[in-house]
Amino acid sequence: MNTSLWLRWKLPFTLFLLGISLIALSSQPLSSLLFKHDVSVRLDNLYSFYQGRYLKIGTEIDNLVERLSFTCNEDDLAYLRDTIEQSTVIQLVEIQSKEANCSIYGHGISLIKEQDETDSIVDNSYRMNSYKVEPYFNHRMKLSLYMPDTTLIAITEPFQHIFTESETCKDCIAMGLENEGAFIPLYPRDPSQNYQHIGSKKFSSKYIVHIYATDRGIRFTSQSDLFFVQLFLGSIWLSVCLIIGLRRTPNRTLKDLIAQGLKDNEFVPYYQPIINTEKQRVECCEILVRWQKSSGEIIAPNQFIPIAEHNGQIIELTYYLLNYVADQLKELPTTETHFYVSLNVIPKQLEDNDFAEQVFTIMDNFDISPNSIALEVTERTPFTNLKKANAVINRLKHRGIDIKLDDAGTGYGGFSYLQELPIDTLKIDKMFVETIGTDDVKSKILNSIIVFGQNAGLKLIAEGVETQEQVDYLHSKGVYLMQGYFFAKPMPFAELCEFYLSARDPH
Repeated sequence: MNTSLWLRWKLPFTLFLLGISLIALSSQPLSSLLFKHDVSVRLDNLYSFYQGRYLKIGTEIDNLVERLSFTCNEDDLAYLRDTIEQSTVIQLVEIQSKEANCSIYGHGISLIKEQDETDSIVDNSYRMNSYKVEPYFNHRMKLSLYMPDTTLIAITEPFQHIFTESETCKDCIAMGLENEGAFIPLYPRDPSQNYQHIGSKKFSSKYIVHIYATDRGIRFTSQSDLFFVQLFLGSIWLSVCLIIGLRRTPNRTLKDLIAQGLKDNEFVPYYQPIINTEKQRVECCEILVRWQKSSGEIIAPNQFIPIAEHNGQIIELTYYLLNYVADQLKELPTTETHFYVSLNVIPKQLEDNDFAEQVFTIMDNFDISPNSIALEVTERTPFTNLKKANAVINRLKHRGIDIKLDDAGTGYGGFSYLQELPIDTLKIDKMFVETIGTDDVKSKILNSIIVFGQNAGLKLIAEGVETQEQVDYLHSKGVYLMQGYFFAKPMPFAELCEFYLSARDPH
């Protein structure tokens, strides 16, 4: 009996031991295989996000050159600003010459700095037709068109990495853009590290994105997958396990993770108080979403919100947050009519009548007064139909829902939206507030925004206030609504209730 049992299980047992040994020895090639597959999927997503966006830059600049006089007159400034508002990828454009410098922010305001020998980015420029293309700070590209005595310079938006910071190690993964043999390091390689080419994706006949990684980067990024694949391979026949394991490699695109996070209720609203420093009270709160994974890891919004906006998941996320917040607001210990919370939305939502109806329905379902909610429109994507947006915003305002322009001066439409849409609150972006007390040229823009807002009769809210000096300066300019770490950080609802009570009764 025992002999029969041994004969029956000898081959499977031997193969199992052999398979375990092979699996242990194959850790490195398995890691590389899993990593390359993950990179391939992410490159496909990157392709769908960027394909066509960068390819329009040359045409946009050519069209701009045909219209410019290069004298920095008012027509030139209008053409520069029009280019920024219409472009899907150009963030900044300037004219630099001996006679006159100007940018989208006005005469004599030049924000594009020259890279010198102390900069970490080495010279990797190349010529594309008549343009000089080179890497610029924060993973952007700089395009320079040199003409006699004049230079036209454009800066692109940052090129997104295929991995988030929490998914990999520092300087482990590099990314470069190839154009007909010339190479631009979007995420440069560390000269002290050894990299191998992992994958590439053609964006057009001329542009190819390449991905490089160190051995440590491959191991670090794929270690969780490797553990489960090896565990799975060790449970059954090696050949069957290897086929099934490879076919069941999870598709870990950020889009799928966001969808799963919504299903699992992993997104949590955090509240950052906005203080009325003149009346010494909590005026309102901005809702800032956090992605809290089941593991306890918290993912910052800048790592998933742009992708959610691009693929349309931001609409589902907005409804999710509205329901979540409306339910919590019933528990807030306040009877004051001035208090409200504000939630970010994108222009596309304010062009949709169904969005307004959904907002009203949620307010009615939770018996929440509409003036308890405000909406902040972000400028990362442009309005496409201002007439529709005007109608929808008026419907919302008629029900008492205030509309704010968030991060003013940093996105597509800028102040032109204020002339076309019934927006009556302007939020001053942190990048301008933090110039207070410095020689930064953007401090002039801050003063211009404040003067513009006050002359237009707009309510002004300063974001990112972190010092007493900033508070005092804003007070001197007549700005009293402030938001920032100087007063309070974003906090869960339970902490907001405690903060609100302590603000009402400081003793």
